[in-house]
Amino acid sequence: MAQLIPDGVKPGTIFTVEFDPDSQWLAVATTITAKYLQAGGRAAYVAAARSPEAAREALTNLGIDVPASFRKGVLTIDDGYTATLTGGRIDTEPGKSMVEPIQGGLRFRTLKVADLSVQWLKASKQGWAAHDVAESWPPGALGIFESNSELLRFNDENAFAEFYLSRVVPNERRAKRVSLNGIVRGIHSESLYRRVQNATDGVIEVVVREQNDEAQDFIRVKSLKGQPRDARWHRVQVKTHGEAVLVA
Repeated sequence: MAQLIPDGVKPGTIFTVEFDPDSQWLAVATTITAKYLQAGGRAAYVAAARSPEAAREALTNLGIDVPASFRKGVLTIDDGYTATLTGGRIDTEPGKSMVEPIQGGLRFRTLKVADLSVQWLKASKQGWAAHDVAESWPPGALGIFESNSELLRFNDENAFAEFYLSRVVPNERRAKRVSLNGIVRGIHSESLYRRVQNATDGVIEVVVREQNDEAQDFIRVKSLKGQPRDARWHRVQVKTHGEAVLVA
């Protein structure tokens, strides 16, 4: 990110990451997370396009001692994936919380925005710290949500947009996190992409292109409101251990 945004990213900046489904976005996401932790930062990671175990393994391969990071309270990995395997909701008993603790984070028992709004209201009344340690972190932490398209599998676009714009975005701004929120390119309505772009501060694109009879991965910071950035396409290469690096 430092190569693409030379002046740095201000706390509270929210990015929409539009990615091709066959791109290296997940490698980019875990690489950014690892670099953030290695620089002394805190990171809240939501695994939605893959299991939290796969995200932990990716960070471990990048040199992060994940259990130690959990103990120090500088990393959380939440599970937004398991519920995608059961129609968007894990069966819950009456009165049971819609989130449950797991090692190093939380598991969302539902991806239905109507349910999540209820949970959000409860957390706002009881205090976020009781639900998610990351909500008590000081400004400047990193937040990554792998793919909002996984939520959109189980929700109407308008209902999702209202939840995202009225709950998620204001909360990220309140916490002053640097947030990267993924969404798959080309499968949702143009109206949804525009609404999300309008509510956030910047757009990052991660794509796959055919060049010289070879599929190559590229990234660019398409927009960043009020800040200079390098808007050129840069090639991404993934090393054997999973690190995503810019090679051009």
